Amino acid sequence: MNNSKNMSFNKKHKHLTYKDRSIIQEFLTYGHSFTTIGKRIHKDRTTIAKEVKHHRFVRYCSGRRTVVCNKLSKAPYVCNGCNLLVTCKQPKYLYDAAVADHEYRSTLSSTRSRLRLTKSQIADINEVISPLMIHKHHSVNHVYVSHPELLPFSKSTFYRYVDLGLFNVKNIDLPRKVRFKIKKEYDYSRKKIDTRYRLGRQYHDFQDYIEWDPQASVVEMDTVIGTPGGKGGKCFLTLLFRNFNFMLIYLLPYRRSQYVTEVFNELKKSLGDFEFSRLFEVILTDNGSEFSDPESIEFSSINGERLSYVFFCDPNASWQKGSIEKNHEYIRYVLPKGTSFAGLSQQDCYLLASHINSVPRKSLNNHSPYEAAIGFIGENNIHKFNITQIPYDDIDLTIRLLRR
Repeated sequence: MNNSKNMSFNKKHKHLTYKDRSIIQEFLTYGHSFTTIGKRIHKDRTTIAKEVKHHRFVRYCSGRRTVVCNKLSKAPYVCNGCNLLVTCKQPKYLYDAAVADHEYRSTLSSTRSRLRLTKSQIADINEVISPLMIHKHHSVNHVYVSHPELLPFSKSTFYRYVDLGLFNVKNIDLPRKVRFKIKKEYDYSRKKIDTRYRLGRQYHDFQDYIEWDPQASVVEMDTVIGTPGGKGGKCFLTLLFRNFNFMLIYLLPYRRSQYVTEVFNELKKSLGDFEFSRLFEVILTDNGSEFSDPESIEFSSINGERLSYVFFCDPNASWQKGSIEKNHEYIRYVLPKGTSFAGLSQQDCYLLASHINSVPRKSLNNHSPYEAAIGFIGENNIHKFNITQIPYDDIDLTIRLLRR
């Protein structure tokens, strides 16, 4: 009984809407109690009482200015449902949805338009957040997690203050979304690949596996290219533990399956077959030719036992591995599209991954992927991945991170 009662008052929107106020007016007219009205619009009765008392208005009649009706001193505090409403000559207190909603919105607008920061507060905020957001590309959520005591207002208010020009941070300094990918031209010089290796590894097979084992560790896999064109060159192989947004980055000489195989052979060697099987139980990737040898990933190079299952997304359905696609935006903060990876080393990849995995995420309850994943992956394994935790204020997601 108590659970159903709590559920009845669980509403997404805290503020009353015009529709709510119309229901209040209608129910008052028919003489319903505040409790009944509250259950109808999923609000507490005290909320209804405050709404009616705050937004009621008086209507005088025949020039009489004295209020003598004792009924107005107790609920429902208005004359809407009174049987004598038409014939009574005393001043009447009424509740009208349109009037109440207009007063509410006028008050809300004037309240939000006021500036609630002093000059010293603005200076203090600027001193801390400007270097972090302008020079290191820290996100708004990152700054809120790092310095909650410095920002005593909501994130929407923060954006409004940025628009008003109160801070040195401008909209152009805020991390931008990754733009849509440009459609790639097909390279007709490539040899046609036999796609029979995808049989039994398609996306519906992945869904069947997850339905059978919903607790399976899912790792999304993709590649990130540097300078496009020709036969390409160095690129990144990225692996993302879906539940934690924990990403690994490996540098490949070319986008070829043999180099992907080499990375996984090294992972199996450093982790051991048991830990590799536990961490990389399921791998979900796209249909790129560099992933055309799934068996070299799935089976042990020592005894030939199956360690993992590789599945492929449907063609042109990158949203099926949307976590890793979105996480690539952090790479693009440091290495914008069109940047050559020729001068990078694997140590650079470890450094980049360490900074990215240390950024607190709203989706992880304001914990970083490093903090969220360490319990499952294990500190020893994270050390084998060469990932370290970076203090919040030292995180740098700009092109300066990899400059030497």
